[in-house]
Amino acid sequence: MAALLLACSGDQSTGVGPPAPTAPDLTPGTPIGWYGSPSPSYAVGLDKTHRHGGTASAYITGGGTGSTSFVMVQDFLADTYRGKRVRWSAWVQHDNIVGSDVGLVMSVEGAGQITGYDDMKHRSLAGTADWHQVSIVLDVPMNTVGIEPGVIMTGTGTFRIDDAHLDIVGLDVPSTNTLTAPRLTQEDSSALAHVYGLGGSAPTNLDFEGVAAAPQTAVDWLNLTAQPLVTTDPLAALADLQPLSPMIGSARLVGLGEDTHGTREFFQMKHRILQMLVRDKGFTIFAIEATTPEANDLNRYVLGGDGDPKALLSRLYFWTWNTQEVLDMITWIRQWNGSVQPSRRVQFLGFDMQFAGAAMDSVQAFAASVNRADSAFVAARFACMNPFRNRGSQQSDLYVTFYAAQAPSAQAACRTGLQDVYDLIARDITLFPNAASNVTYQLRLHDARLVQQFEQQAAVGGVTSGQRRDQFMAENVGWIRDQAAPGTGIVLWAHNGHIQSRTGYMGGYLRAAYGTDYVNLGFLFADGELNAVGLNGEGLKSWHASFVPPNSVEAIFSRTGKPALLLDARLIPSGGSAASALAGPLPMRSIGAAFNPNSEASFFGPVNLPAIFDLLVYIQNTKASTLLPFIH
Repeated sequence: MAALLLACSGDQSTGVGPPAPTAPDLTPGTPIGWYGSPSPSYAVGLDKTHRHGGTASAYITGGGTGSTSFVMVQDFLADTYRGKRVRWSAWVQHDNIVGSDVGLVMSVEGAGQITGYDDMKHRSLAGTADWHQVSIVLDVPMNTVGIEPGVIMTGTGTFRIDDAHLDIVGLDVPSTNTLTAPRLTQEDSSALAHVYGLGGSAPTNLDFEGVAAAPQTAVDWLNLTAQPLVTTDPLAALADLQPLSPMIGSARLVGLGEDTHGTREFFQMKHRILQMLVRDKGFTIFAIEATTPEANDLNRYVLGGDGDPKALLSRLYFWTWNTQEVLDMITWIRQWNGSVQPSRRVQFLGFDMQFAGAAMDSVQAFAASVNRADSAFVAARFACMNPFRNRGSQQSDLYVTFYAAQAPSAQAACRTGLQDVYDLIARDITLFPNAASNVTYQLRLHDARLVQQFEQQAAVGGVTSGQRRDQFMAENVGWIRDQAAPGTGIVLWAHNGHIQSRTGYMGGYLRAAYGTDYVNLGFLFADGELNAVGLNGEGLKSWHASFVPPNSVEAIFSRTGKPALLLDARLIPSGGSAASALAGPLPMRSIGAAFNPNSEASFFGPVNLPAIFDLLVYIQNTKASTLLPFIH
């Protein structure tokens, strides 16, 4: 979500949660197409009894007190509405409302500023009232990137909404903008487009009647076109993956995604695909969403070095990769490397930049080996990063919370010092006659760059931070590619959100840079267990996800009745009317590392195929990954 949900995501409940709805006319969960900020003090869902029209309304029941709020919104690009005045209206009904801010809410956002905002705070709904219409009216300047309409509740009682509309109106309709001047933010236009683009170009399901299922013709086309997959077992034969080889073709950069960071079968299937790419297509680099220096320690191990693979894996910091499934893959890589000639050995590398500690230490040690004075120079300029160098399990938001809060002058001085360090290492090339091919030197220079990336990503909050991370991960993939011999095959392991070919994401940068030499595979599932951090403070645990919108990509795959399928989505444009329903935009699940079982619908966002994913791997039923203990 953009402005509204980012603003509310850190709220902590100070009251007790409402009783869970149990009546048969209530269906808990965020409605399709909507996104809700997590809070244990509020329940949300569909009400089939109390409705203005159709078959259902949406309800929010609040048990919160103080400033605890619940916000449910949609966000989308403002393309259709720029230069216009818009009215966000809905029919509402409420029972026993006591609170400071209950009603509609809308935000209009452009690069670096929110130009329009109203949350009805000065005309908040209160008490009990039958169905009546309320509205918000805001202008949408030409430089607007996205619009975010929704509802907000701060208090207790039950608030229902139905038959909402977003309409263009004339200037004779008064604006309700509560801002006397734009509210400044740190978000740039590319970062905002990165988020608002997920919502498409218009709101959906404003009457809470749901969405129609995809036509049977799309299911029939998929049944005829997709290739069945027999197993996810990495020890099984790879015969069922043979159709994947011509799909990848001559591409030498393959992105393997995952719908969640905690699904066993995704990891196992990616292990199988890695084996196929290594054995049949000669790929020799595996790179994962982890920081370079720590991944290099594992690289030395898989290439035949000493060490405990469990300890090395846990030192990648991410619980997402600290699993038996990833460890099994590491074991296979080492065994493979011990059985082939050196030119066919597989490296284990990283392309992320969220942890700067090891990179800082490596650069300082390198500077000391060249000149003791250089070591002091580096230490002085790295000092501003020392409090944020590695986040750790107890300080998961330290770098984005505290460093982003530093004064701009302090950030600028730190950034200048980090550039001085990079320039110092770059000048040390004179000490290495063959520096361009000297692996150690190139690694240290890259480490210095990783520290710069870390600082630049930490300096901003919100969506710009995530957008910078994707940009830097793409830069680091390019660095890995540049260090390798021409034509080297590289496998990338990351979330679907990173490998997708959407502008502003890692995969979008890679597609722009390498064209068809980059091929990505999105992973999806219909029903299963997964590991994730609970968004209501439950911590890391196993969850069950089963909700599938009837018009979603998952629903179409599920209706084939096949347990696992491989689809070349690039065939959709030539599939005629039968395949056109798969082109999108269609909802597709994206969970990542965090989950809220009470808002499953909010984890679906629109995708266009094959613009987003070249290939899709579908698995009907899944289990959670096998977590390993961290070794300190």
